[in-house]
Amino acid sequence: MGETEPPRDRTAVDPEEAFQLLGHEIRVQILLALWRASDHALGFSELYDAVDVDDSGQFTYHLSKLEGRFVRHADETYELLYAGHRVIDAIQSGVFHELVDLGPAELETDCIECGSVLTFVYRDHVARVSCSDCERVWLEYPFDPGGVVERSIEEVAMAFDRRTRYVWNLAGDGICPVCAGDVQSRFLTDVPREDHYAADHPVTVHLDCRRCSFFSYVPVGGAVLDRPAVVSFFFERGRSLRDAPVWTLPFVVDGRRVERRSIDPWRIQVTITADDSTIRLTLADPGTVESIDAVEP
Repeated sequence: MGETEPPRDRTAVDPEEAFQLLGHEIRVQILLALWRASDHALGFSELYDAVDVDDSGQFTYHLSKLEGRFVRHADETYELLYAGHRVIDAIQSGVFHELVDLGPAELETDCIECGSVLTFVYRDHVARVSCSDCERVWLEYPFDPGGVVERSIEEVAMAFDRRTRYVWNLAGDGICPVCAGDVQSRFLTDVPREDHYAADHPVTVHLDCRRCSFFSYVPVGGAVLDRPAVVSFFFERGRSLRDAPVWTLPFVVDGRRVERRSIDPWRIQVTITADDSTIRLTLADPGTVESIDAVEP
Protein backbone atom coordinates (compact mmCIF):
# COMPACT_ATOMS: atom_id res chain seq x y z
CA MET A 1 0.00 0.00 0.00
CA GLY A 2 1.51 3.31 -1.05
CA GLU A 3 2.04 6.26 1.23
CA THR A 4 -0.75 8.81 1.33
CA GLU A 5 -0.49 12.52 1.95
CA PRO A 6 -1.58 13.29 5.54
CA PRO A 7 -4.57 15.61 5.88
CA ARG A 8 -3.73 19.24 6.44
CA ASP A 9 -5.92 22.17 7.38
CA ARG A 10 -4.88 25.60 6.20
CA THR A 11 -6.52 28.79 7.33
CA ALA A 12 -5.27 32.06 5.96
CA VAL A 13 -6.20 35.70 5.65
CA ASP A 14 -5.08 38.06 2.93
CA PRO A 15 -1.57 39.43 3.58
CA GLU A 16 -2.98 42.94 3.29
CA GLU A 17 -5.48 42.20 6.07
CA ALA A 18 -2.79 40.68 8.31
CA PHE A 19 -0.56 43.74 7.94
CA GLN A 20 -3.47 46.08 8.56
CA LEU A 21 -3.83 44.43 11.96
CA LEU A 22 -0.39 45.83 12.80
CA GLY A 23 -1.09 49.26 11.36
CA HIS A 24 -1.28 51.19 14.62
CA GLU A 25 1.44 52.17 17.05
CA ILE A 26 -0.54 50.96 20.08
CA ARG A 27 -0.70 47.45 18.64
CA VAL A 28 3.04 47.41 18.04
CA GLN A 29 3.58 48.70 21.58
CA ILE A 30 1.45 45.81 22.90
CA LEU A 31 3.57 43.26 21.07
CA LEU A 32 6.78 44.88 22.30
CA ALA A 33 5.51 44.94 25.89
CA LEU A 34 4.67 41.24 25.79
CA TRP A 35 8.03 40.43 24.27
CA ARG A 36 9.87 42.29 27.02
CA ALA A 37 7.82 40.64 29.78
CA SER A 38 8.89 37.57 31.71
CA ASP A 39 7.71 34.47 29.79
CA HIS A 40 6.32 36.93 27.17
CA ALA A 41 3.01 37.13 29.05
CA LEU A 42 1.19 39.76 31.12
CA GLY A 43 -2.14 40.29 32.81
CA PHE A 44 -4.48 42.94 31.45
CA SER A 45 -3.58 45.67 33.96
CA GLU A 46 0.16 45.01 33.63
CA LEU A 47 -0.07 45.15 29.86
CA TYR A 48 -2.16 48.34 29.98
CA ASP A 49 0.42 50.00 32.23
CA ALA A 50 3.24 48.99 29.88
CA VAL A 51 1.66 50.71 26.86
CA ASP A 52 1.58 54.46 26.27
CA VAL A 53 -2.19 54.95 26.12
CA ASP A 54 -4.60 56.84 28.43
CA ASP A 55 -7.91 55.43 27.22
CA SER A 56 -8.65 51.87 28.42
CA GLY A 57 -11.40 51.50 25.81
CA GLN A 58 -9.00 52.37 23.01
CA PHE A 59 -6.42 50.00 24.47
CA THR A 60 -8.96 47.15 24.69
CA TYR A 61 -10.02 47.74 21.10
CA HIS A 62 -6.48 47.50 19.73
CA LEU A 63 -5.67 44.50 21.93
CA SER A 64 -8.74 42.68 20.60
CA LYS A 65 -7.50 43.15 17.04
CA LEU A 66 -4.31 41.22 17.91
CA GLU A 67 -6.01 38.37 19.74
CA GLY A 68 -6.10 35.00 18.04
CA ARG A 69 -3.39 35.70 15.50
CA PHE A 70 -0.60 37.55 17.31
CA VAL A 71 -1.69 37.30 20.95
CA ARG A 72 -3.34 34.52 22.96
CA HIS A 73 -5.78 35.34 25.79
CA ALA A 74 -6.08 32.58 28.37
CA ASP A 75 -6.45 32.42 32.17
CA GLU A 76 -6.51 36.22 32.53
CA THR A 77 -3.16 36.42 30.79
CA TYR A 78 -2.13 37.71 27.39
CA GLU A 79 0.70 35.79 25.74
CA LEU A 80 2.72 36.47 22.60
CA LEU A 81 2.03 33.87 19.90
CA TYR A 82 4.54 32.68 17.31
CA ALA A 83 3.28 35.17 14.74
CA GLY A 84 3.79 37.94 17.29
CA HIS A 85 7.34 36.78 17.89
CA ARG A 86 7.99 36.94 14.15
CA VAL A 87 6.79 40.54 14.08
CA ILE A 88 9.24 41.30 16.90
CA ASP A 89 11.99 39.48 14.96
CA ALA A 90 11.38 41.73 11.96
CA ILE A 91 11.49 44.84 14.16
CA GLN A 92 14.63 43.82 16.02
CA SER A 93 16.44 42.90 12.80
CA GLY A 94 16.50 46.63 12.11
CA VAL A 95 15.86 46.19 8.39
CA PHE A 96 12.74 48.35 8.33
CA HIS A 97 13.86 51.29 10.43
CA GLU A 98 17.64 51.34 10.84
CA LEU A 99 20.35 52.47 8.43
CA VAL A 100 23.80 51.74 9.79
CA ASP A 101 27.12 52.62 8.17
CA LEU A 102 30.22 50.83 9.37
CA GLY A 103 33.77 51.11 8.13
CA PRO A 104 35.77 50.89 6.08
CA ALA A 105 37.83 49.13 8.73
CA GLU A 106 40.75 46.73 8.50
CA LEU A 107 40.28 43.10 9.47
CA GLU A 108 42.85 40.83 11.06
CA THR A 109 42.89 38.80 7.84
CA ASP A 110 45.05 39.03 4.74
CA CYS A 111 43.95 38.92 1.12
CA ILE A 112 44.43 35.48 -0.45
CA GLU A 113 45.42 37.17 -3.70
CA CYS A 114 48.04 39.75 -2.72
CA GLY A 115 48.58 39.37 1.03
CA SER A 116 47.37 42.87 1.93
CA VAL A 117 45.01 43.47 4.85
CA LEU A 118 41.34 43.04 4.02
CA THR A 119 38.74 45.75 4.57
CA PHE A 120 35.20 45.41 5.92
CA VAL A 121 32.41 47.84 4.96
CA TYR A 122 28.71 47.86 5.84
CA ARG A 123 26.35 50.08 3.84
CA ASP A 124 22.65 49.90 2.92
CA HIS A 125 22.10 46.54 4.65
CA VAL A 126 24.95 44.93 2.70
CA ALA A 127 28.32 43.85 4.11
CA ARG A 128 31.43 43.61 1.95
CA VAL A 129 34.89 42.18 2.47
CA SER A 130 37.42 43.38 -0.07
CA CYS A 131 41.05 44.26 -0.68
CA SER A 132 41.87 47.90 -1.35
CA ASP A 133 45.22 46.99 -2.93
CA CYS A 134 44.25 44.40 -5.55
CA GLU A 135 40.62 45.65 -5.59
CA ARG A 136 39.14 42.17 -5.28
CA VAL A 137 35.75 41.89 -3.59
CA TRP A 138 35.75 38.50 -1.89
CA LEU A 139 32.27 38.53 -0.41
CA GLU A 140 29.30 40.89 -0.56
CA TYR A 141 25.99 39.83 0.92
CA PRO A 142 22.91 41.20 2.75
CA PHE A 143 23.20 41.44 6.52
CA ASP A 144 20.68 42.78 9.02
CA PRO A 145 21.52 45.92 11.04
CA GLY A 146 20.78 43.94 14.21
CA GLY A 147 23.99 42.01 13.60
CA VAL A 148 26.07 45.17 13.87
CA VAL A 149 24.84 46.37 17.27
CA GLU A 150 27.19 45.99 20.26
CA ARG A 151 29.85 44.11 18.30
CA SER A 152 33.40 45.02 17.37
CA ILE A 153 34.40 45.07 13.70
CA GLU A 154 35.92 41.60 13.98
CA GLU A 155 32.81 40.30 15.74
CA VAL A 156 30.56 41.78 13.08
CA ALA A 157 32.70 40.20 10.36
CA MET A 158 32.51 36.81 12.11
CA ALA A 159 28.74 37.08 12.49
CA PHE A 160 28.47 38.07 8.82
CA ASP A 161 30.50 35.01 7.81
CA ARG A 162 28.45 32.60 9.95
CA ARG A 163 25.12 34.09 8.90
CA THR A 164 26.00 33.94 5.20
CA ARG A 165 27.09 30.30 5.45
CA TYR A 166 23.90 29.43 7.32
CA VAL A 167 21.79 31.02 4.58
CA TRP A 168 23.73 29.22 1.84
CA ASN A 169 23.58 25.84 3.58
CA LEU A 170 19.89 25.95 4.46
CA ALA A 171 18.79 27.29 1.08
CA GLY A 172 21.06 24.80 -0.66
CA ASP A 173 19.19 22.03 1.15
CA GLY A 174 15.96 23.33 -0.36
CA ILE A 175 14.64 25.20 2.69
CA CYS A 176 14.19 28.96 2.56
CA PRO A 177 16.00 30.71 5.45
CA VAL A 178 13.34 33.45 5.35
CA CYS A 179 9.97 31.68 5.03
CA ALA A 180 10.85 27.93 5.17
CA GLY A 181 9.42 27.52 1.67
CA ASP A 182 10.79 25.35 -1.12
CA VAL A 183 14.03 26.63 -2.63
CA GLN A 184 15.05 25.48 -6.08
CA SER A 185 18.71 25.48 -7.05
CA ARG A 186 20.35 25.36 -10.44
CA PHE A 187 23.66 26.13 -12.07
CA LEU A 188 23.91 29.45 -13.85
CA THR A 189 26.60 30.44 -16.34
CA ASP A 190 26.42 34.10 -15.40
CA VAL A 191 24.80 36.50 -12.96
CA PRO A 192 22.65 39.45 -14.05
CA ARG A 193 24.74 42.03 -12.19
CA GLU A 194 28.13 42.97 -13.58
CA ASP A 195 29.23 44.24 -10.17
CA HIS A 196 28.30 41.02 -8.38
CA TYR A 197 31.28 39.74 -6.38
CA ALA A 198 31.16 36.34 -8.18
CA ALA A 199 30.53 37.75 -11.66
CA ASP A 200 33.91 36.46 -12.84
CA HIS A 201 33.12 32.85 -11.84
CA PRO A 202 32.46 30.55 -14.81
CA VAL A 203 29.33 29.24 -13.09
CA THR A 204 27.36 30.04 -9.92
CA VAL A 205 24.44 28.44 -8.10
CA HIS A 206 21.12 30.23 -8.38
CA LEU A 207 18.91 29.73 -5.31
CA ASP A 208 15.29 30.80 -5.71
CA CYS A 209 12.43 30.42 -3.22
CA ARG A 210 9.10 29.45 -4.77
CA ARG A 211 7.13 31.13 -1.97
CA CYS A 212 8.83 34.40 -0.97
CA SER A 213 11.24 36.90 -2.52
CA PHE A 214 14.43 35.17 -1.35
CA PHE A 215 16.99 34.50 -4.05
CA SER A 216 20.75 34.32 -4.17
CA TYR A 217 23.68 33.73 -6.50
CA VAL A 218 26.16 31.58 -4.61
CA PRO A 219 29.68 30.49 -5.57
CA VAL A 220 29.82 26.80 -6.39
CA GLY A 221 32.33 26.34 -3.56
CA GLY A 222 29.82 27.87 -1.18
CA ALA A 223 27.32 25.18 -2.14
CA VAL A 224 29.67 22.40 -0.95
CA LEU A 225 30.95 24.03 2.25
CA ASP A 226 28.97 21.68 4.48
CA ARG A 227 29.45 18.51 2.45
CA PRO A 228 31.02 15.70 4.53
CA ALA A 229 33.82 15.11 2.02
CA VAL A 230 34.89 18.75 2.21
CA VAL A 231 34.57 19.06 5.99
CA SER A 232 36.53 15.82 6.59
CA PHE A 233 39.21 16.79 4.06
CA PHE A 234 40.06 19.84 6.15
CA PHE A 235 39.51 18.08 9.49
CA GLU A 236 41.97 15.32 8.61
CA ARG A 237 44.58 18.04 8.11
CA GLY A 238 43.93 19.68 11.45
CA ARG A 239 41.86 22.52 10.06
CA SER A 240 38.29 23.51 10.84
CA LEU A 241 36.14 24.98 8.10
CA ARG A 242 33.96 26.55 10.79
CA ASP A 243 36.87 28.65 12.00
CA ALA A 244 37.93 29.78 8.52
CA PRO A 245 36.00 32.79 7.17
CA VAL A 246 34.66 32.34 3.67
CA TRP A 247 37.00 35.01 2.29
CA THR A 248 40.01 32.91 3.34
CA LEU A 249 38.82 29.86 1.33
CA PRO A 250 39.97 30.08 -2.30
CA PHE A 251 37.72 27.22 -3.45
CA VAL A 252 34.72 29.36 -2.44
CA VAL A 253 35.63 32.90 -3.48
CA ASP A 254 38.16 32.42 -6.28
CA GLY A 255 36.46 31.65 -9.59
CA ARG A 256 39.69 30.15 -10.93
CA ARG A 257 39.09 27.14 -8.67
CA VAL A 258 35.87 26.35 -10.57
CA GLU A 259 35.76 24.73 -13.99
CA ARG A 260 32.74 24.21 -16.22
CA ARG A 261 33.39 20.87 -17.90
CA SER A 262 30.02 20.56 -19.63
CA ILE A 263 26.52 22.03 -19.60
CA ASP A 264 24.33 19.25 -21.01
CA PRO A 265 24.66 17.32 -18.80
CA TRP A 266 26.12 19.60 -16.14
CA ARG A 267 29.58 18.70 -14.92
CA ILE A 268 31.21 21.31 -12.68
CA GLN A 269 34.57 20.78 -10.99
CA VAL A 270 35.79 22.52 -7.85
CA THR A 271 39.45 22.29 -6.82
CA ILE A 272 40.08 22.35 -3.07
CA THR A 273 43.50 22.62 -1.45
CA ALA A 274 44.55 22.29 2.19
CA ASP A 275 48.23 22.32 3.10
CA ASP A 276 49.96 20.25 0.39
CA SER A 277 46.90 18.16 -0.54
CA THR A 278 44.38 18.81 -3.27
CA ILE A 279 41.09 17.19 -4.22
CA ARG A 280 38.74 17.86 -7.11
CA LEU A 281 34.99 17.54 -6.70
CA THR A 282 32.75 16.94 -9.71
CA LEU A 283 29.15 18.08 -9.32
CA ALA A 284 26.26 16.92 -11.50
CA ASP A 285 23.92 19.44 -9.87
CA PRO A 286 24.37 21.96 -7.04
CA GLY A 287 23.54 19.41 -4.36
CA THR A 288 25.16 16.28 -5.73
CA VAL A 289 28.87 15.45 -5.54
CA GLU A 290 29.34 12.88 -8.28
CA SER A 291 33.00 12.12 -7.66
CA ILE A 292 36.00 13.11 -5.56
CA ASP A 293 39.47 12.74 -7.00
CA ALA A 294 42.84 13.31 -5.38
CA VAL A 295 45.12 15.58 -7.41
CA GLU A 296 48.79 14.68 -7.50
CA PRO A 297 51.11 17.53 -6.47
